[in-house]
Amino acid sequence: MVEKKHIVFDLRLSYNGPLSIEDFYAEVEKWMEEKGLQKDLKRKSEDVMQKGKKIEWVIEAFKDLTSEVKHLVILRALFNNVKEVKIKKKGHTVKINQADVLIVIDGFIETSLTSRWTQAPLFQFLRTLFDKYIWNVGHSGAEMHESIVYEDCYDLHKRLKAFFNLSKMKVS
Repeated sequence: MVEKKHIVFDLRLSYNGPLSIEDFYAEVEKWMEEKGLQKDLKRKSEDVMQKGKKIEWVIEAFKDLTSEVKHLVILRALFNNVKEVKIKKKGHTVKINQADVLIVIDGFIETSLTSRWTQAPLFQFLRTLFDKYIWNVGHSGAEMHESIVYEDCYDLHKRLKAFFNLSKMKVS
């Protein structure tokens, strides 16, 4: 049985303006490659509406830190009212997308420690009492890796924010 611990909950980023959706995908792929993460595409849908396209892209980026602990970052990107716009820049016509974007990032630690003797209910109870009232012994295997998930989620948030700012500057 796998246990999931939610480390980063609902980290949001919204943007409204020009961008290239293909460049967005490439930026996320580049970030995952730099961090050594693998990608699992959960959902990619594209619907045509009256106001424009609606694109949803959900991925899980994961890395096995140890044989028992897995680091997981879930990225949900929602693009609404996506329209293709042609602009003239330095005498060239460039096609770019105009969209309303909502990014939601969640971070998890997955552990599969069920077969370990330290997961016995009596041991867990005694360990919790000891940590709370006598002396905090330290971190369990999963707790040592929480900061990695936290830093990766906020790094992705910062990187996507910079990407959107750069997209806005490219057009103007």
